[in-house]
Amino acid sequence: MTKDIVLIERLLELQRQYGLYRFKCALKDLNRRRLEIDGREKRKRFPWSKYQALYRSQKGICRVCRELMPLLRGEVEIDHRDPNRQEGFNDDDNLQLTHRKCNRKKSSRSVYQQAKKSSRNIVELLGGS
Repeated sequence: MTKDIVLIERLLELQRQYGLYRFKCALKDLNRRRLEIDGREKRKRFPWSKYQALYRSQKGICRVCRELMPLLRGEVEIDHRDPNRQEGFNDDDNLQLTHRKCNRKKSSRSVYQQAKKSSRNIVELLGGS
């Protein structure tokens, strides 16, 4: 057997052993830890003024679905364009305002995965022309 098949079998064994819910929670936790590598800035809470500034600069358009969004607390979220970026993670050029549902749907896919899933190129996703 190849390494991949052995790994998949081991994962399925762990899923049966601990149950689907606990298994999925563990995978989610591992994904979060993967993003918390040494030297990288942590995600942070932004003040409402940052939301307003991003809303104005984007003219109220969600960068994920390209639809108009209301500027209401709980309806919009600040998203990191490249969730895997090492330097300048919380810099303005890596932030965009999105609908809450769009941000949750996007999750922490890499820019390449986002481009492939959305049929848009990487330059578009990063806010270029």
